[in-house]
Amino acid sequence: MINKQMTFLILALLFALISFPIIHKCKEGFTSLTPGQFPVSVSEPILFGDYPTKDNMGLSMNTYEDNYPAYPVFGASYGQYTNNVRYWATPDNGQCAPAELCNSLYNEKENLNIEKTPNPVPFSSPQVRVNFYGSHPQTCPTQAL
Repeated sequence: MINKQMTFLILALLFALISFPIIHKCKEGFTSLTPGQFPVSVSEPILFGDYPTKDNMGLSMNTYEDNYPAYPVFGASYGQYTNNVRYWATPDNGQCAPAELCNSLYNEKENLNIEKTPNPVPFSSPQVRVNFYGSHPQTCPTQAL
């Protein structure tokens, strides 16, 4: 009985010693994120650079009644529209809480830079298809150790 326990203990230690270098090379998923830049991250709003900021930032005089028309609501139809808007002219979507925060920091964007949807690949094309669109051959990126 003691011999089986010792064998199990030795095997467990051996497994731990072998697996430690393998597990140690794994990195956390958030390590590739870059932190903010010091003066800008502290003195400017979080979406600075993505949306133009107002000259006089502060609380607005908006109420919830003023804000609700900005929330997109699409009627039921066969067009299959959803409330998931991809390109916003302003980050204020009518659901600010408290209501005074809507239209208080950002102006509307003039150019939204909407990406063009790629053309579908014909069925007779030799290009590799992924669902409705074409795909280009890709190689896996090598990870520097």
